[in-house]
Amino acid sequence: MTILSSREFTCIQGGDQNKTELCTKLLDPTKGQGCRYFNEKTRTRISTNWALHGLGINGPWDIEDLVKVGKQEAACPYFAARDLMMEAEIIFCPYNYLVDRNIRESMQINLQGDIVILDEAHNIEEMSRDVGSLYFRVDKILEVIAESKLLCIRRKEDNATYKIIQTYLENLVEFIQVNNLNTVDKFSETCSSDFWTGVQLCELFNIHSLGKGTAKTFEKAASEAIMDFNKAKEEMSRNQDIEPFPVITPLTKRFLEDFTLALQVMASEKLANDYRACIVEAYVKDFSQGYAEKRLRTLQMLCMNPAVIFAPLANAARSVVLASGTLSPTSSFQSELGTAFPHKLDANHVVPKENVYIRGIGCGPTGVQLKANYANVNSLSFQDELGRLVLDVCKVVPHGILCFFSSYSMMQKQIDRWKLNSTWARLEGMKHVLQEPRGSSNLEPVMQKYREIIKSTSEGPQDGITGALLLAVFRGKVAEGIDFSDNEARCVMAVGIPYAVRKDPSVDTKFTYNDMNQLKGLLKGGEWYAVQAFRALNQALGRCVRHRNDWGAVLLIDQRFTEKSSYNYLPKWVKTMWRDSARYNLTWELEQFVARHVERTKNEKSDSVDQKVLAP
Repeated sequence: MTILSSREFTCIQGGDQNKTELCTKLLDPTKGQGCRYFNEKTRTRISTNWALHGLGINGPWDIEDLVKVGKQEAACPYFAARDLMMEAEIIFCPYNYLVDRNIRESMQINLQGDIVILDEAHNIEEMSRDVGSLYFRVDKILEVIAESKLLCIRRKEDNATYKIIQTYLENLVEFIQVNNLNTVDKFSETCSSDFWTGVQLCELFNIHSLGKGTAKTFEKAASEAIMDFNKAKEEMSRNQDIEPFPVITPLTKRFLEDFTLALQVMASEKLANDYRACIVEAYVKDFSQGYAEKRLRTLQMLCMNPAVIFAPLANAARSVVLASGTLSPTSSFQSELGTAFPHKLDANHVVPKENVYIRGIGCGPTGVQLKANYANVNSLSFQDELGRLVLDVCKVVPHGILCFFSSYSMMQKQIDRWKLNSTWARLEGMKHVLQEPRGSSNLEPVMQKYREIIKSTSEGPQDGITGALLLAVFRGKVAEGIDFSDNEARCVMAVGIPYAVRKDPSVDTKFTYNDMNQLKGLLKGGEWYAVQAFRALNQALGRCVRHRNDWGAVLLIDQRFTEKSSYNYLPKWVKTMWRDSARYNLTWELEQFVARHVERTKNEKSDSVDQKVLAP
């Protein structure tokens, strides 16, 4: 077996520098530094099962075990894990290592005849599209131009290759900068060009001296530059004492590979229709200037068809298994991934039906209809009624409550209104109220605080506080990447259906693409749009009840959940536990449900203590 992971987990170099950047720098043939843990003398010390057996690893191991022996033997665990693939029958890795062509090739992963199991595969369509998409930001192009100019000077006798690259990319920057852009919508500072098909982009390239003839010349020059890099890297790995030969950097190599691929896609009759191109101008982080923002343009080549990426992977493998607790709705996987899935299993939830209270709520405590579409969520009547509903839930459900909204802006609008009336103050009198931050890097202290509150109130209220209320968003880290069990999530409230912004250019383009390509077996644009929304919803619902003895309530707050058209998109476990929602009797029903399970939990704890006392 082996486990593939990033250098951040397996590099044994000291210091606080980013491990990937450090490794790239040390192994860069233009720098000539080398790594003392990875060379011809050290790489075989822990890179075979025989070597690991001799070091005391005789069975399954984890990353920490490999890092430990790597430090002991002064050998690189990152590259050892890769070398162990040659002998491995089971390989564990993040699944983007398989889907991303660049990572798959750099890791030398060959899937021919293998069985591939993708866990947590609910995002595989989106990931495949993201992996297939290509982005060329102007500042990054300018860096490649500057590097090419420098190589023209340092390699005076054979600089033609780098002069071709420099000239072509200068024309590309000019093309990106001269196009007229329009604002995406009145609420955004982002501007975008029209979306072009591959054929249309080829025509524009021809006009700006980037077309077939010059493109072929550029591709040849890029290939020669990459060959120079690979040759220099190989020579450096054999002999670290030689003077480094001036070649492109690894980042430039990656850029040339990606842009060459983009040109090939544009010229391909098979693939050109599966991509849409545009130029976008937006504020981006400039890490060279701290965290300052600057406005830049990017040429985007957006993959519309995830099958372009996924189907070759599936065709190479013997079989592919997609697994997740929330794959529903499953209708789009076969068409979007271009892969037949003849066997499907939609299992029942491991938690007994009586442990879960699930219902749709179409109106609030005073009878105001709750339909969380764009027009309604901005109305005071909706915001006030939703506030009254959240208060009702917080009164009767102890410990942790999660409440999900379709976006940060929608969540903030509700909070702003609740702070103007008495809702917010009344909520804080019952629960500590926390918000999911926009940046995932700021989430850890919020979650630490949330768990501290849940732990401190686990045996009963503290100064009237019965737990915590965490306000979060669908598709965020809280909804998809964190495990909440037992008291951490006794109730999940889902406000509305998280449809993506319909007018967003990338969403609109994919919607239209599906409508135009139904002969390929793709879902209609509207059906695809709905499936993506409900899959994000279902992922959030899964935060509640995480093991067999767990219990909790799931409340779907939107009048549309009482309609069959929306109900049909919900996962099997939700539909089998669904309760009648004709009347608003939520407070009474939740009180009965909570009281029953609080009593059951007390009895189970008491029985457990008795068993420990009686144990010999």
